Amino acid sequence: MDWIDLIADPAYRHVLLNHVPVIGLIIAWFILLAGLVLRQTVLLFTGLTLIAITAGMSVPVANYGDAAYPAIYDILNGRSRDWLDYHAELADTWLPLLYVNSALALMAIVVGWIRSQWLPWICLVIALITAIAIGGVSIVASAGGKIQHPEFRISEPP
Repeated sequence: MDWIDLIADPAYRHVLLNHVPVIGLIIAWFILLAGLVLRQTVLLFTGLTLIAITAGMSVPVANYGDAAYPAIYDILNGRSRDWLDYHAELADTWLPLLYVNSALALMAIVVGWIRSQWLPWICLVIALITAIAIGGVSIVASAGGKIQHPEFRISEPP
């Protein structure tokens, strides 16, 4: 199997891209916080842009995960199937927040550009929403990591 075969497989695309919303969102959040603390408009707009992009990356990640689910499910054993189901359930719960987070960050860019005096307040709201989204994505990622790594399983899925 060469790299082209790997990229063609939705399961590998899902695994390849699923770190973008997690790691990217954390980095974007820190940039936004730095902009708030330092009162730097450029950092605020950079943070908002990165939040919009990284949270928006959850759309293809979810699509690849949905496409891979049937093939992966058939390969796994009972406990791993339980974790896959739990991972999918958590993703269904938390992904809408990422979509909203991305859309709100895009709207914040427009509003902040038009009304610059509102920018810090808008960024504070986006920072709080992003912190919650990071927590949710971390929960989803944790459950996903336990699907094929039995050594990390300390309990049965809830």
